[in-house]
Amino acid sequence: MIITAFAAGLRRLSAHALTLTICTLALITTSACSGDNSASQSTTTQAQTTTTKVTPSIVLKVGYENKPGEPFDIGMKRWKQELEARSGGTMSLELYPNSALGTKNDLINRMRSGENVVTLADGAAYYNFGAYDMGITFGPFLFKSWDEAFRLLNGKWYQGESEKLAQNQGVRIISSNWAYGLRHILSKKPITKVEDLKGMRIRVPGNPIQSNTFKVFGATPVNLELNQVNAALQNNEVDALENPIPTLQAGGFHKYAPYLLLSGHVYTITNLIMSEQVWKRLSPSQQQMLRESCDRAAQFTNVVQAAFEYSSLQKMIAEGAKVSEPSPELLTAMISRTRSFYTLPELQSKWTPGLYYKVLRDKSVPISYYSNSPHQKRMRALRQELAQKQN
Repeated sequence: MIITAFAAGLRRLSAHALTLTICTLALITTSACSGDNSASQSTTTQAQTTTTKVTPSIVLKVGYENKPGEPFDIGMKRWKQELEARSGGTMSLELYPNSALGTKNDLINRMRSGENVVTLADGAAYYNFGAYDMGITFGPFLFKSWDEAFRLLNGKWYQGESEKLAQNQGVRIISSNWAYGLRHILSKKPITKVEDLKGMRIRVPGNPIQSNTFKVFGATPVNLELNQVNAALQNNEVDALENPIPTLQAGGFHKYAPYLLLSGHVYTITNLIMSEQVWKRLSPSQQQMLRESCDRAAQFTNVVQAAFEYSSLQKMIAEGAKVSEPSPELLTAMISRTRSFYTLPELQSKWTPGLYYKVLRDKSVPISYYSNSPHQKRMRALRQELAQKQN
């Protein structure tokens, strides 16, 4: 039976894992409120000591559409903490959640002109301003797991595209390993068969990747900023939207569109980006501190995101949302329709010939990856220890 990775994960969640998730959430809540957590007490102590004595000489302004308290916002606070500690207080961040610094497209345009701003971006956003090949990473049902997604983004092809992005578009990727979440569909009416999507007006950001995704499903994409969606739902201007569960829950969209389909149609990997002009003004050591602190914050935030996936879903259910998995027939039909997405003339005319097959090759995870993963290494060590005790 074909099911979404998230739905499968929920059914496999054991009592031990549930306890771990709750403990993680407790830790996250404490961290979000106090700006600290037990995993980085020494780092935080250093940051608190140095920031009282040193005025940052470099302050980057970070803008994003997420609300305070969402996983990404928690991650940005963690990055600020890590950067201040790693730089001895000489570098810092100013955080602007809830689009307070401007929309994503506005911030990207400003950084391309050399302004000192940072925001999050993904393949769909890159396509929007001319980095067309990178747009494929936001394609529907491209990945089967986070392992595949991270393998692609850490591979030679994506790293090469990242350098082209800096050279040709004036945008530097600071860190690419942020798991923003699996995207699902929230609608006013239940979706039980692919025909239910026909003509459904679904909110998407203004980019051809997401618009064409829902066109091949038969829906009608409507370009809106996220902070305009609740009003549009109430005014019957849109019938649905899609996003990861924590974002859907935090936005309260389920009050007006109560049917959540766990479609998992996109594994959203987010990059943190800034102006290439500003990047070049940093010293090599400052660039390294910026990258390393951002990568470290990503590792923390990916755990936060996974925990929020579960807790946010439970909140939505308690608040009246009706959650369903796609039937095998619905999921098969959706996947079948997305095959035409990768051959659309509008996209193919912009993409390098053979791009789809190059991406399929680079995202493939060999069996050796799993056999040599940290978990498997720990299991082998445990088995060896048990064998020694038995002997």
